Amino acid sequence: MEYVDGNERRFGAADLFFSTTDAKGVIRRTNRVFNTLSRYSAEQLIGAPHNIIRHDDMPAGAFRLMWDELEQGRAACVYVLNRAQDGMDYWVFATVAPLDDGYLSVRVRPSNHALLDPIKQMYARVRAAEREYAARGHSRHEVGEYGARLLSEELGKERFRGLYSFARAALPRELALLVVEGVRVPRRIESDSPMSIVLSMMGAIERDTDELVHQLGEYQDLINGLGAWTTGVRSVVDRAARVGSLVTELTSPDPDSSVPAVAERVRERSTQAVELLQQFNSSLVALYEVVSEVRFRASMMRLHTLMTGIFAAAVLDGAEDDSADAIGDLAEALMADLEPLVPACRNAADLAGRMDADMRSLVSNLDRVKRPFQRWIRALRDEGTQPRTEGADAEALLREAEELGEQGFPETSPLAELAAKARGVVVTLDEHVIRERVGTVREALARMQE
Repeated sequence: MEYVDGNERRFGAADLFFSTTDAKGVIRRTNRVFNTLSRYSAEQLIGAPHNIIRHDDMPAGAFRLMWDELEQGRAACVYVLNRAQDGMDYWVFATVAPLDDGYLSVRVRPSNHALLDPIKQMYARVRAAEREYAARGHSRHEVGEYGARLLSEELGKERFRGLYSFARAALPRELALLVVEGVRVPRRIESDSPMSIVLSMMGAIERDTDELVHQLGEYQDLINGLGAWTTGVRSVVDRAARVGSLVTELTSPDPDSSVPAVAERVRERSTQAVELLQQFNSSLVALYEVVSEVRFRASMMRLHTLMTGIFAAAVLDGAEDDSADAIGDLAEALMADLEPLVPACRNAADLAGRMDADMRSLVSNLDRVKRPFQRWIRALRDEGTQPRTEGADAEALLREAEELGEQGFPETSPLAELAAKARGVVVTLDEHVIRERVGTVREALARMQE
């Protein structure tokens, strides 16, 4: 589905398209959606540099950052404004993944306008700066490097630590919006033809990973909950540390009092609680990183599965040429997605298990600080107070202690709930089954090439 809005050509959510290039960005293969949107024929595109559709309003820095990621062997995701041969513009969300001898790029309609709109504004600012920089006599390479620095700064203002951090946030959301619109691997009457087998396997892989996508949503909910909790973690750390400090500033005038012994227990436990809080924060960051990576890898695999299925269905419908090479590139990308996804899933499960243990320990430890601290306060009220430092206001310190004792650590209640949620979240990926299905695809491709 295609329509025109001003000078912009828009297309439907189901209109996924792809191209493959060699290592220098020269186009080797396209599908018909690509050709139709660009208004170039396949003959015009094959052998041409991919920048044949480049729009002059796209900042050079965006492409420089993309190539930096690809040269490190990592996939890249970028919102791109293209210009068709007839002068019409069209926006895409582009993913680019390395192949053994080049690159595969799958493009979808941008749907996440909450992210696309600020990106458009960034691009306008960076491109204007690039043009001024070029006008001062700088080379195209220098302009690209300059634009990359400016765009990195712009992304940093939006809390993205570079293009890969942006990709990990952008791709899962764009894929989720495709699913909301009902875009899935098409179904056709099955036969024993190689392309029908390819389509069947893509549908099976999509179903195999449906549960994984659901589980990743649960993980994201957990992370969001933990993230909200940690916004107040500084206050908890400060209170725990202050409790440990207060018990060293006051004592009882009674030489037989239990206050010193209780104070020592409070001090030790509050010190331990502060250490646990700091460790917990580090564990949360680690879990956030690995779950973000799993979501990104799983989303890329789902996108490549979807593109392969859509292309195979188009071949069966007679809308695409029967291309074993194109399916081979897509299958290669799919396997490349799977390789890092498997250990990342295991790592996420391990970290979630440790996080559960950390949270339960933290809840218990904070409770073990609160109860003896309150006994220490009651004993001082009964026996009187004596400052350990000359000139200190004992009554003011005791009032502060009472306020802290009454406040306690109410954050432990939601943390206990989050610990229970962590125990219930798992990540499952049947690696063996998916590898078998991709193996079946390769056997079908071999039949096509006989």
